[in-house]
Amino acid sequence: MSLTIKKSKSIGLVGLFMLSLFVAMVSTTTPTVGAVNDTTSGTITGTETWTGVMNLDGDLLVAGGAKLIINAGTTINIPSNRNIQIQGSICAGDSFCGATQASTGSPIRFIWGEPGAVAPNQTGRCYVTGVFNPDMACGSGIYLASTIDQSLTRMNHITIDGAYGIPVDIDGQGSIKYGAMVFDGASLSVSNPTFREVNTSNVLAFGGASPTLEGGTFEVGIDAQGYRGPAIQAFGAGAGLVVMQILNSAFTGEETDCGTQGGGRSAVYLENSFVRMDNIAITENSYGAFLRASSGFLTNSTIATKCNAVDTNSHLSTNDQDYTFVISDNTITPSEGAGITAYDGAIVIAERNVISGVSEGSGFGIRSSIVTANENTIGPIGGWNGFWVYGESDVVAENNTIMNTAKEPVLIGEYHHKDQGWNVPAPTKARLYFANNVISNNSGTCTSQYMYGGDFACPAFHVYMSSATFIDNTVTSNNGDGFRIKGGIVNAQRNNIEVGGFAANISLYDDNYGNKYGSIGYFSENTYSNASQIYNVTESRVAVQSEFMPDPGAGEMYPVQLSWGGAECPFDNDECIAAPPTSEWPPRFMPLSMEVNHNATTFTYADVQNFDRSKIHIQNQNTAWGVQVEQGELVRYQVKADNSQVSDALVRIKDANGKPLYNMTTDSFGYTPWVTLPSNFHIDTNWDHVAVGDANGNGEDSCEDGIDNDGDTLKDGQDPDCQNGNRELPTYTVEARKFGKGTSDHDFTLTGMVDEVINLNNLAPSVSVNQIDGTSFARTITVTGSAFDGIEGPYFNDYDSVMKQFGAIKRVEIQPHGSLDWYLATDTSGADGEVSMSNWPFKTWSFDWDMSNHFEEDVTFRIKSHDGLDESATTTRIFKLNINPPTINLESPINGSTHSGQEVLFSGTASDDYSGVQGNDIRDIWFSVVGPNNYSANYAANSGGGSVWADSWNFSSLPSGSYTFQVWASDSNYCQQSIDICNPDTVTLEIDNDNRIPIIQVSDPLPMETVRASKDTVISGVARDNDGQVTRVEITIFDLASGIELNDGPDPVTTFQPNGAWTTNWDTSKLIHDQQYEISAKSYDGVDYSQITTVRIIIDNPTDADNIAPTFNPDGWLSTIKIFCDEKSTAYDKCGIGAEINLLEFFNDSDGVGPEETHMVFDIYDDPSSAIDDSYSQHIRITADGKAIYNPMDSIYTTTSDISEWSLPQVMFEARDIYDSIVYSYAVNFIVQGVEFTVDRTDSGGVTFDDPAEFSGTGLPRSQVQARLVSGDILLNSTVINVDGTWTMQVSSAQLGDEGSYDIYFQQDGQTIGASGDAIKLQNGKSSTDGIATWLWIVIAIVAVLLLLGVGAYFFLEVEEFDEDDEETSAEQQKEEDPYAWAKARAVEKAAGELAPAPAPVPAAQPQHPGWIWDAQSNQWVADPNYKPPSE
Repeated sequence: MSLTIKKSKSIGLVGLFMLSLFVAMVSTTTPTVGAVNDTTSGTITGTETWTGVMNLDGDLLVAGGAKLIINAGTTINIPSNRNIQIQGSICAGDSFCGATQASTGSPIRFIWGEPGAVAPNQTGRCYVTGVFNPDMACGSGIYLASTIDQSLTRMNHITIDGAYGIPVDIDGQGSIKYGAMVFDGASLSVSNPTFREVNTSNVLAFGGASPTLEGGTFEVGIDAQGYRGPAIQAFGAGAGLVVMQILNSAFTGEETDCGTQGGGRSAVYLENSFVRMDNIAITENSYGAFLRASSGFLTNSTIATKCNAVDTNSHLSTNDQDYTFVISDNTITPSEGAGITAYDGAIVIAERNVISGVSEGSGFGIRSSIVTANENTIGPIGGWNGFWVYGESDVVAENNTIMNTAKEPVLIGEYHHKDQGWNVPAPTKARLYFANNVISNNSGTCTSQYMYGGDFACPAFHVYMSSATFIDNTVTSNNGDGFRIKGGIVNAQRNNIEVGGFAANISLYDDNYGNKYGSIGYFSENTYSNASQIYNVTESRVAVQSEFMPDPGAGEMYPVQLSWGGAECPFDNDECIAAPPTSEWPPRFMPLSMEVNHNATTFTYADVQNFDRSKIHIQNQNTAWGVQVEQGELVRYQVKADNSQVSDALVRIKDANGKPLYNMTTDSFGYTPWVTLPSNFHIDTNWDHVAVGDANGNGEDSCEDGIDNDGDTLKDGQDPDCQNGNRELPTYTVEARKFGKGTSDHDFTLTGMVDEVINLNNLAPSVSVNQIDGTSFARTITVTGSAFDGIEGPYFNDYDSVMKQFGAIKRVEIQPHGSLDWYLATDTSGADGEVSMSNWPFKTWSFDWDMSNHFEEDVTFRIKSHDGLDESATTTRIFKLNINPPTINLESPINGSTHSGQEVLFSGTASDDYSGVQGNDIRDIWFSVVGPNNYSANYAANSGGGSVWADSWNFSSLPSGSYTFQVWASDSNYCQQSIDICNPDTVTLEIDNDNRIPIIQVSDPLPMETVRASKDTVISGVARDNDGQVTRVEITIFDLASGIELNDGPDPVTTFQPNGAWTTNWDTSKLIHDQQYEISAKSYDGVDYSQITTVRIIIDNPTDADNIAPTFNPDGWLSTIKIFCDEKSTAYDKCGIGAEINLLEFFNDSDGVGPEETHMVFDIYDDPSSAIDDSYSQHIRITADGKAIYNPMDSIYTTTSDISEWSLPQVMFEARDIYDSIVYSYAVNFIVQGVEFTVDRTDSGGVTFDDPAEFSGTGLPRSQVQARLVSGDILLNSTVINVDGTWTMQVSSAQLGDEGSYDIYFQQDGQTIGASGDAIKLQNGKSSTDGIATWLWIVIAIVAVLLLLGVGAYFFLEVEEFDEDDEETSAEQQKEEDPYAWAKARAVEKAAGELAPAPAPVPAAQPQHPGWIWDAQSNQWVADPNYKPPSE
């Protein structure tokens, strides 16, 4: 049997129990009106008031819309295993909602009786699969559903006495929790509650419940059979701003042993909840509060427990937002356990707490969490540490007081992981910032046999394989080391430490598997007292500066001890040291780089008082290079840009070999911290344990250190600098940079202290304008363009863009014509300040300037960009300002004149206000004409515009009659094609046109047809004359390459068919292969010629005369192909796969040899007469197997972000065979259309069984749209978007589940609608307000019979079980208003499943509704398209 089937059956049996409970409620006589002390069991559907003594004899349900009022002083006696469920409202002891006001002296008591004598093997109502609780009292309590009327529900001064608790599956997955008062999504105020003798939990809240519990008295559960729980437990309670509250309350319980075997329970247990706890008291209990993945506050409280007082574990995260738990202003005194723990991803702020006691733990226990601890008082701590930090933790601790700890006041990194009997994890990176704290009375003894060989005086600060910053701390009465650092990284500044051992004991960590990790320490301005030795350093890197070096004590001769304990590296690679793994998390404000000398202990110092090299003792073993003393100089820089201080600039200093020494950031004044750079290098070459040279102080310096210190590739005696008593001076590289401010790199030779200014060099910005000089604007000048900082793209990725621009445009300014001021352009990039590969601030910008009150002239605009420091070169544009439209004067012909022949000459003058350098602004003269037989035309004069103009109108083919003309002039902006705001001149002409010009068309060859060269190429067509007869057709041939008319074209055609058809032959055998020729034809009727018709062709005249040219078959060829692109997506596949044409399906080379794809070479035709298709070949790719593919995301998207500009009209393809014969395709338009993911509901109202919710919308074709529940993120339905970018979907009642209100959202390709506070609400079903209908009684009766048969079958029949792949659990559709919905559903499913097989979704043989058929795919009835109604 599969686990899935077992779980389903378990829930089903729990459901049998819970369903029987509520069916019993329904079957009880149901009052339909309000009453006083009337209902003792069953269902209340109206308003009922209880006063005095109320004796219930069964379960009670306050239905939705009903109200139960309980007056002060009322006592409710309830059988031992019965409960009260509230779906409507309850007003208990609160005058606000209608009851008399309860008080301490007049409370409301809910008292549960004791179960009677229990027969052998007798079990209670909870003994079902999934629960298996045999207790006869199980199931008793008060259940508050999410459907309660919060405005009418309050409870005050209530006592819950003797309730066992109601079992609830809180997640639908079999997680059974108990509560005497259950809040299932309910949010109400409960004041002054008292709980007594409750077996399980006093309060259980889940499902977003946000109750306020104030002034309560709570007890941890007392059940002796293992079912007792916390006094309050919450799962998924609260929701962000609306939180569960526990205020001014007291908790007690039982003090059992600590640990997993002790059996203790927390007073408060919270999981995935938002909770505020204020002024609570937890006493006489094992544990205090346990907060798992929860957010909120614990404040002003007193917690005196035996074990851990406050435990936090992980953190609450919703909608990609992480939440913090705040613990502040509490008094925490656990006798044995820890004060505050933060484990496994907790995010905690702890402030102003007082923590003491802790005989077996630490004040703070922090594992793999983020903690901020400020102003806490910690101690005395009888167990271990003030702060115990391990795992991947990041901790900030400031202004705390730590005193009287049994072990280290501060321990970061757990060093006992290899000691016998310790069960702690191996070290990981961790980080601590510890500042302005006070530590006193550290006198404990610590121990580690493996790491330190046994006992040692506990140090004030112990850093093991971790990173830590210690600043401005004070340590007094400390018996151990000040710092004990093993494989750690420490930044220590301005600390005042009283020391009982070494001031700083710094050593490596050796895992004995060939990995040795040296420590890194930076010490500045620290003060030590009573130290036996100041710095004891083993196989690590330490820098000390600006300190007073005390004389050693306790018999030590040297304040500094440096040692290298192993053989020489790299001759023995196992002896080489490396930076510890915690270098991935450097200490805050750490200037030193995360580097160590792999073959030496390194000690660098500068500005150290009472100290010189003679006070350093060197202990080497087998290597003279094992210790290096670097005597240095103080170095500091101030970074400026444009003479202004730059904060947070990165300054990196490298040695001559490129090794990073310091990585620093500048403060608010632009300064780096003071750091020490070595100016001379010393090693103990003569093995006398000091590095001071000979008796005269010569030697053992940079000329004997084996290092190239100045980068000239020569070292020691090889370097000329080491001759004639000189030495090799070190050279360093300084790199400074800050995004938006600039960069600077320089080298220098260190000869003394450095305190200098670095001036950053900024890359100037650039700006471009889209409009060219001479662009004309009508009244409002609209200028657009782009700008970038630094170096122009293209950029290969986001990092490349950031590094090349290294800044961002802050503003684009425009100085309009005649203005002394500059104005800001609008950033239209949408970059929101971010720089990426494809976008950045002001990548596009625009500016509008109204000049409607100005006069027409040339106007000058100046444009520049700024990046915060520099401005670009100013770009100037001169535009044409157009205020008024032009005017026209029509001089001829005169109105009413009559014309015959073929043409009428129009002439006149036009004027415009513009008088700039570009000359006359009359663009065109326009004509709009209407005449007989609905004739109309709108055209511009062939001669163009001008102040004096003339144009002829040919009417030879038009009928006689009156023609009315409107004539107007257009300029650069006004009246193009339409009259618009212009004033036209109007004239009517009488046309006498007895003869109509003939017409002609050429039908063969077709335009752009490839014609095979031949001596008798056919040219044919049709010529007609509507009022006479065509006498001849004249044909002229032009060589388009030379522009010359051929003199051997066909003779005129004089023979015509009755229908006007004509044909002639033309010798093309000597024409040039693959050259274009133009055929011009006109007909003549004896009076007039027709209009000339032209056809352009391509001659196919290959070298192989027998070659058969390729052919094009237009069958199935589409003239338009649409490509949809998602406007909101940033993905590379936002246009899907684009469009694809298999050219081999349309082109064919019948005499091709070999594979079909090798017969022809395909290309994109570039029409030499048009510029529109010049770039098509850059954006359309043709594969080796003959597929033409256009996907806008391949390349064209980089030219413009406007999707409407990605369309490619009139694309033609050409196919060429091996003999250079060519054929062309028809034109195809690639139309790119932007689509946006949208959702619309097309109907309205609630969702019922036969009326699903209808949705439609748009989106990217072939993508999937899903409808999901917001709660639980459960899939409801899905569909695939049609190829036209539209989709439809239904959400049915069955998919939603039970009646109620649901929030749903839709998603497509990572885009969501309704998931972020704008959920789409659906109401499923209708709420009954008139009691229970007759049909429901019938259903209940049937279900009852089925249940009885099902139970009998289960217990008395042997049932074979099968695995099912498609599990449908009731957890996905749990009723919010009914805590036992999951159980009822499973009970019904089981009973029905055991009695009869489930029917298949097929139609009935004879449908009850003629004209309808069953659609198995959609699982519903649909109209029958073949139905014919019977004849009357």
